[in-house]
Amino acid sequence: MRAMSVATATFGQAEARFGNRQHLALATFYFGLSFTWLPYPLVLLQSQIKGFGFPADQVEPVIGYTVAAGAFFSVVVPPLVGAFSDRVSTRWGRRRPLMVGGMLLSLVGILLMWRAGNYPQLLAGHLIVQICLNGAAAAYYGIIPDVVPAPEFGKASGFLSVMTAAGALLGFGTTTLFSSQRAVVQSYLVMAVVLALSVLPVLWAAKQEGMRPLAAGPRRSPLEVVSDFFRPLWGGDFAWVIFTRMMVTGGIAAVAYFLSSFFENVVKVGNPDQFTSIWLGVAFAAMILPGLLGGAASDRHGRKPFVYAAGALQIAVAAFFIVFYPTQIWIVLALAVVYGLGYGLYVAVDWALACDTLPDRAKSAKDMGLFHVGQTLPNSIVPAIEGVLISYFNHQAANSGYRVAFASVILFFLLGTLFVSRIRSVR
Repeated sequence: MRAMSVATATFGQAEARFGNRQHLALATFYFGLSFTWLPYPLVLLQSQIKGFGFPADQVEPVIGYTVAAGAFFSVVVPPLVGAFSDRVSTRWGRRRPLMVGGMLLSLVGILLMWRAGNYPQLLAGHLIVQICLNGAAAAYYGIIPDVVPAPEFGKASGFLSVMTAAGALLGFGTTTLFSSQRAVVQSYLVMAVVLALSVLPVLWAAKQEGMRPLAAGPRRSPLEVVSDFFRPLWGGDFAWVIFTRMMVTGGIAAVAYFLSSFFENVVKVGNPDQFTSIWLGVAFAAMILPGLLGGAASDRHGRKPFVYAAGALQIAVAAFFIVFYPTQIWIVLALAVVYGLGYGLYVAVDWALACDTLPDRAKSAKDMGLFHVGQTLPNSIVPAIEGVLISYFNHQAANSGYRVAFASVILFFLLGTLFVSRIRSVR
């Protein structure tokens, strides 16, 4: 039997198996997040903005600016909430009260977007969701390294990948159903219910989190506090994990928020909201198998091979779109399958890479909040830039802006894949 690691002993975790039922329950909030977070900006937000009467050449820039406005808070909030949860202690734990509170407040924003009859109300609801749900997610991110034994990080990452795919699949299934009735905004109500219910199993699975007494630290100057807060970003394996995640997310953000416009203008589908939901649903369905198998397999065979395979598949899909601009529906859906397989391989080990390289598990929520920035920072910058580029190049030659976006995808994925080799402590 393997000896108990120092980090694991610190948190009172035995090296015994963390049961599948606990893994599944712990990952359910990610199901709720994916059911909500992915379909609403990729389908609902685009649909509502296009329906508010903006000039045709302004739709993509407005979508980009809207996503960027919300993503600003998704960059700032997680590390701050995570750091707070590292230091607070309550009878219900350190993370769980913040997770539940943030989720409940986010429902206010979801209902505002549901009832939005104008752009300012939609934007207000979007910002509330981004602030509160990112706070809830930051606390949740700290739970996993708190309660999961280190040898099972890959397995936990695999469960999170499956929940990401399953939540997104059913979320896009919901928007597809309501899109077919020309009532896509009703999806918000289903999202609110699913999000609220998804928290409950986590409260059971993580009932031991936060039981560790907090040790009083030495008094430090404000400069030392700030320096310590950002130190994980400046060097070491954890910094490379964050950087590569930023690049992969940048590749996704370069085109994901404009898929509806691409399918409408290039593929010439009749109901772009519905087809976008279908395409993304197919992609996330393809994620499930590599997510289910890849996480646990990476505990035995290493993480990096999965990242390299993921990058190759995703780059191939973007290159195919650039070269051929396919209009046959079956080809476009086949590309969704290939993309989903690649993304599933990446997500299967994404969390495991972060947990493997955490600088200090006593500050897990703060550092996992910084890891979350690797996902949210590109979403605060890339869509705004890409929206302007797409609009500009579409004016130069019909639909040429989308080729620029897919070229950006390839560049980001290359960087995110190749620089994983710089992570020295992980195979």
